[in-house]
Amino acid sequence: MGNVLFYTHTKEDLKRTVKMVLEELRKTELINETSINPEDDRLTQQEAAKFLGISVTSLISWKKKKIVPYYQIGRAIFFSKKELLDLARKNAFIRRSR
Repeated sequence: MGNVLFYTHTKEDLKRTVKMVLEELRKTELINETSINPEDDRLTQQEAAKFLGISVTSLISWKKKKIVPYYQIGRAIFFSKKELLDLARKNAFIRRSR
């Protein structure tokens, strides 16, 4: 039969361990979020509106009011899925519309 080991840990030891685990999880999430393929991240106006659960007209209005970040190359306008997610996380009114 195997040996059984007992460890005694203080409350502070447990807090430090949980904090370290949470920091590692946050680092992993950041790596996953930043490893989005730029081609997969790009959305058209129609795709961005659908993604946010709003009309294209509302999206254009938000764009003009500088509520939502966008990119323009020539006449083409596109949105970053990652930036839209970040915006939705930070703004309750956008989360409600989704």
